[in-house]
Amino acid sequence: MMTRRNAQHSTLNTQRSSIFIFGVRRSRPTPNSSFLIPNSARIRAAAFTLIETALAMLAIGLGLLAIFGLGRIGLQSSKETGHDQRCAMMADAVFETLRDYNARFVDEARENGIVWSKRWESVTNNTTTIPFPPIAGMSASTEIPLAFTGSSNFAATFDKDNLSLTDWNPLYSLAGTFTYSSPISGHTNGLHITLIIHPDGLTYSSDQRVFRTTLTNPGGLP
Repeated sequence: MMTRRNAQHSTLNTQRSSIFIFGVRRSRPTPNSSFLIPNSARIRAAAFTLIETALAMLAIGLGLLAIFGLGRIGLQSSKETGHDQRCAMMADAVFETLRDYNARFVDEARENGIVWSKRWESVTNNTTTIPFPPIAGMSASTEIPLAFTGSSNFAATFDKDNLSLTDWNPLYSLAGTFTYSSPISGHTNGLHITLIIHPDGLTYSSDQRVFRTTLTNPGGLP
């Protein structure tokens, strides 16, 4: 009697330990062994080591340095492009002013017999002054003369006592060299002009720009 009852209890326990799903009898899943691992052990297994953290910080630092370097190069390139445009504008204004005076000296040589080279000698020696041409965005004014300083000395395009930091304030050197003589008159009738511009003024943080032109007396007369 007791044996039969024990058999019934065993059968009932077996039925309870199973799950009936869609007509298919499946055993209950065994607990995942990972849940049996203590929390402290799981935290230690998921954490980064000191070496891994240091390598990650090194990689991030190198990436940031590369980004900042590219940004600095981009800003410098944009700055140099702006200087190229401004220096070209300044050279055009200076050379155009010199060409206007050259045409005046040519007429004086034809009409009054004034030696063309002598007129330019007085200019290159700064005995005769030519006003600095007005240029947009610069502190220069017509009260400042256009100075011939030679190729090694530099002059300011601005008044140091009335300097505007919002304007462009470059330094420049202007030199003139007589190039050849006329076989008819025997006088020098060519003047080679060299203009060197330091676009950053007193800081000298950018490369200088060099421009050249030649002024002539096409009449072959004094």
